[in-house]
Amino acid sequence: MKLHNIELTSAEIGYLWASYMNESASIPVLTYFSRIVEDLEIKEIIDISLEKAKEHLSSVTEIYKQENYPIPFGYTMDEVNLEAPKLYSDTYMLYFVRNLGKAGIAANGMAFSMGARKDIRELYYKFLLDSTEVEDRSKEVMLSKGVFIRAPYIATPKEPSFVKKGSFLKGWFGERRTLSAEEIAHIFLNTNNAYGKALLIGFAQTVRSEELRSYFIRGIEVARSQIDTYRTLLEESTLPSPMTWDTEVNDSTIPPFSDKLMLFHICQLNAIGVGNIGGSLALSMRRDIATKYSKLIKDIGLFAEDGLNLMIKNEWFERPPQAIDREHLAKDENKYS
Repeated sequence: MKLHNIELTSAEIGYLWASYMNESASIPVLTYFSRIVEDLEIKEIIDISLEKAKEHLSSVTEIYKQENYPIPFGYTMDEVNLEAPKLYSDTYMLYFVRNLGKAGIAANGMAFSMGARKDIRELYYKFLLDSTEVEDRSKEVMLSKGVFIRAPYIATPKEPSFVKKGSFLKGWFGERRTLSAEEIAHIFLNTNNAYGKALLIGFAQTVRSEELRSYFIRGIEVARSQIDTYRTLLEESTLPSPMTWDTEVNDSTIPPFSDKLMLFHICQLNAIGVGNIGGSLALSMRRDIATKYSKLIKDIGLFAEDGLNLMIKNEWFERPPQAIDREHLAKDENKYS
C-alpha cells in the first residue's frame, strides 16, 4: 500500500534506481547461465538467483508505479543471445552467482540502513535475506565440490599483548612486521579481481566493438597488476595466494551478451572494486599498504571513468535520479515562452 503522505527520500530513490538497473542486468546473464550450465546442483543455485532477481525487479517496478515515477529502461532479454555457445565453466558461473549474493548483501544492507519509509525498509530487508541466502547456498555448493577458496590460516596467538613501538605502523624502511589478520582478510577480499579478470577475458574475446575490446584488454592488465600487488603482500608474510580463474573461460568467440550489457557489468565491478579497496585502506595500519591501496584506487578510478565515458559515447548511460539544477532553471531564458 502506498504511503501517500510520505515521499521517497533521495536515498530511497537512488537505491531503488540502482536495484532496478542491477536486477534487470542480472536477469539476461542468469537466464543464459541457466540454459548452458551442465551441473544440476549449480543450475539449482542459478535458477534460485534468477527467480529472486525477477521478484526484486517486479517489486521495485510496483513501487515506481505506485509513486507515478518514471520506470528506468534498464536491461532486457534483447541483450542476450541464448543460443550462444558456453563461454564460462560451471564452476565460474557458480562463483558469479556467489558474487551477486555478496554484492547484494552490501548494497541491500546499505539501502535498508538508509531507508526511512516502512515499505522501503521491508523491501530491502527481504532483498537482504534473499542475497544472504544466495551467497550462503552458493558457498555450500562450492565447499561440497572443493572449489571454495578459503582465506589464509594463521597461527593462534598464545596470549593477548599490546603494541609497544610506533614501528608497528611503518612499512617502508627497517624491520617490517607481518600482516595482521584484518589486513590479510582485506587483501584476500580484494583478490576478487581474479574473478573480474576472468570475466574480462571472456568479454574481450566475444565483444563486437574494437574500442570496447581494447578497453576490456586494458582492464585485464589493470587486474593483473593489482593481483600481483596482493600476491606480493601475502608472500612477504609467507602466506599463500588464491588461485586465478583464467582457465574457467572457454574458447568461444560468439557473444552471448550485447556490448552494452558487458560494459555495464564491468562498470559495476569497477564501482565494487573501488568501494572494497576504500574500506581496506581505512582499516590497514601499515603505511606502505595504505599507499599501495591509494594507488590501486587511482588506477581503478581512471579505468572506471573511461568506462563511463564509453557508456556515454554510445548513448548507453541512463541518467540516474538527480537534484534539480536551480541555477540552470534561473538562467533559462525560455522558461516563460
